[in-house]
Amino acid sequence: MISTGNDDHHNEMSNDPRSRRRLFGRVRVVLGFLIGVLLLTYCLVSLSDAAQAQRRTRRQRRAPARPAIDYSKFSHATNEHQETCNTCHKIPTENWQKLTNFPDIVDYPDHDACVSCHRRQFFRGARPVICTNCHVRVSPRDDERFAFRNPAAPRQFTIEFPHDKHQDVIARRRHPIDSEQRFVFVRASFRNTPSNDQSQPYNYCTICHESRTEAPQAPPSGWIDSFVPDAGTFKTIPTSHASCFNCHWKAQPPVSQDCAGCHKLSKPYAGVAQVSRLSMKFRHAREQHVLECTACHINITKPLSGRDLTPDVPITSCTECHNKVGLRSDLDAELVKLDKEKNFVCTYCHTSDKGKLDPPASHFLIAGRKPVKRADIR
Repeated sequence: MISTGNDDHHNEMSNDPRSRRRLFGRVRVVLGFLIGVLLLTYCLVSLSDAAQAQRRTRRQRRAPARPAIDYSKFSHATNEHQETCNTCHKIPTENWQKLTNFPDIVDYPDHDACVSCHRRQFFRGARPVICTNCHVRVSPRDDERFAFRNPAAPRQFTIEFPHDKHQDVIARRRHPIDSEQRFVFVRASFRNTPSNDQSQPYNYCTICHESRTEAPQAPPSGWIDSFVPDAGTFKTIPTSHASCFNCHWKAQPPVSQDCAGCHKLSKPYAGVAQVSRLSMKFRHAREQHVLECTACHINITKPLSGRDLTPDVPITSCTECHNKVGLRSDLDAELVKLDKEKNFVCTYCHTSDKGKLDPPASHFLIAGRKPVKRADIR
């Protein structure tokens, strides 16, 4: 067997203890270096993971940005604004005698009601936006306020008025206190009336719903067919406490301090001048229509608020006069025209927005006819 020089050198190192120690020392240095690099890499990765996890946690814990508050729009729905009403409103307001005959809320709250919570917004700049809730112009030289309540502002409350609870009260004639006089309801006061006066209506609906003296306000889109109803078309709808406080100021609940007894918070909505009509051409003031209100309005006890009112006059209330044999045949006449022309627009009672629709089945049935749709008319 032939041996090489490398083998001889290997054998010499294997047999030399110092050489082996040097070799093992070098190996330990290299291994230590490698282990150190691995440990350093592990630490760096761990620190990076921990930092990222911490950043994720901070992002998760960070509260969502709160939307900016528009202080030019006051809302009763804000939690902080739902304290008792006399927290801000003085009942009555100081200047009530200039505007009404009985103690009432006739103006916005004083500045103290705002500054107590909104001092920072109240004194921000020369023209604080929070002041535009009440003031026409934000100026130290002009303290003019909007009308109370501002007719252009959205309504934030509905008025709960249960007709059923009031029907028996207003329908009951007051018994004489003595032989000379008795007391009856009138708007926000009592009036002495002779006991033999028979002119008062039975239901006293006119306590709240009087005959109008001014023409009604046109809707934003204008009058349909340019038909402008006159003052006698509608009855008035109460817009103040005048019809209520005769009973509810101190004695009969809900009293004046219990605003929530009638005012119910709701989603903001636009106020309307009158209740929507189906038969726009009906006039309350027409002589033949001056009857007891409940002669036609038979469902007044159902709705709780004015916003819940729906047309509550059945067709039978109309046809008693307007489709009676030997008297008038207004309904029959229009149904006959519809037989001949399916696009005929009923105009005796209605404006074209309603008159072009399919007549309700009740109209046909009261006339002794089978209900039909316009599309089925040949």
